Amino acid sequence: MECKNNKQIATITKHAEILANKISSHNRIIIVHHYDADGIASAAILAKALQDSGKTFSEISIKQLYKDSLNEILKKGEPKEDFFIFADFGSSHLNDIEDFFGNNFAIIDHHQPKCPRSDNFLNCWHFGLDGSTEACAASLSYILAKSLTKPEALANFAPLAIVGALGDIQDSVGALKGLNKAILDEAKYKGSIKITKDLRLYGRYTRPLIQFIVYSTDPIIPGLTGNEENTTKFLLANGFELKRNGVWLCYENLSFEEKQKLATALIIYMRSIDMPEWKINRLVGEVYTLTEEPVGPLKDAKEFATLLNACGRNNCPEIGFEICLGDRGYFYEQALSILAEHRKKLREGLELMLEEGLQEARHFYYFNAGSRIKDSLIGIIAGMLYSSNLISKEKPIIAFANQDDGFVKVSARATHELTEKGLNLGLLMRSCSEELGFDSEGGGHQIAAGAKIPKDKLNEFIELLDEKLDKKNKFIKH
Repeated sequence: MECKNNKQIATITKHAEILANKISSHNRIIIVHHYDADGIASAAILAKALQDSGKTFSEISIKQLYKDSLNEILKKGEPKEDFFIFADFGSSHLNDIEDFFGNNFAIIDHHQPKCPRSDNFLNCWHFGLDGSTEACAASLSYILAKSLTKPEALANFAPLAIVGALGDIQDSVGALKGLNKAILDEAKYKGSIKITKDLRLYGRYTRPLIQFIVYSTDPIIPGLTGNEENTTKFLLANGFELKRNGVWLCYENLSFEEKQKLATALIIYMRSIDMPEWKINRLVGEVYTLTEEPVGPLKDAKEFATLLNACGRNNCPEIGFEICLGDRGYFYEQALSILAEHRKKLREGLELMLEEGLQEARHFYYFNAGSRIKDSLIGIIAGMLYSSNLISKEKPIIAFANQDDGFVKVSARATHELTEKGLNLGLLMRSCSEELGFDSEGGGHQIAAGAKIPKDKLNEFIELLDEKLDKKNKFIKH
């Protein structure tokens, strides 16, 4: 692997080798992972490596790791015999996990850590890599997996690490970097991924051309994002047909010249409305095509990630897991149905929020969905609100939804502009949770984070968060 972070990656690799030796001394492994794209991809990579090394394994997918869920996990194995790998969470729970599992565990995570580096803990932040943009749980799992089995056995699994990174939107700067970039280069060399510089909008293979632009959120294109009528007029005015032989055109149906023409038209439009150049630059960047996949939702790595997210957030993470391990039959067909229903639920949730409107504190917007929107979807819908053009991008959005356990799920979302100014939602969620007496139930990334609070603490949480945002200099990374 070659990249500017060679030193950090070499150190991570050495630490992963130590952790792999510890894992290899056990014959039965339980992989506990987050239910999103990054967590599912991580679990599949680890499962492949364990399978090839002759280990017996099982996997458990959960929405979120909380202190009160550790006892239930413990009951699913034999703590004195089994080894537990926690993937894509655990950074806020190291002490609790040690209390429950002794020394028979490993944490593979990229969220901002609460505890210092340890032999059982593989977190990129401890090695100088940013867990929001340079490494995800799947890329860390891939490094660990290469120490568990022969590297050639994982030849077709490097793309899964990239899928995990894109699922966590780690290409927000226009390209992958850090550890993600190193693995990407490896996949490119092996021919399993093709890298092109192109429009970075989502839905290249699966969305009609109108929706390809209408649903753009990074960047948001004022006047076009969220406005189907204006987008239709824009495309027609620039000479683009919307259908060909009665079939809606997707971006990948366009010729190379037509793609160039569309990119040029969008750039000219954005400049005409005086968008800053750095925002316009977000429009074009690297896109990643999985060369061994047929045309469809798995061809584009970002769409692959969306399919996995749809499975996880709709209570079917095991289907995404099977797809990662190679299924393109029964489970794949099930996943396509889940994806269609997932998009429907997101659309209905967004319509509900827009219909009822957001409440506004001094420093953020918020919406309490109660039980009307699934807690697993509330964060995605909150982020989608930025594309509605009905709210300012100068404030974060905090959404609340009831969980089945009687608690309230808090999902916080911001824009890249806000994080570049120093906003760190992960630290804010953690700080608020700690002050409310739930010190291991909040955290995440700068741009997206969450927490879990009792229903009777909701108003107190809102007031506390507003107060802390008023003093946000505490959360700016200097």
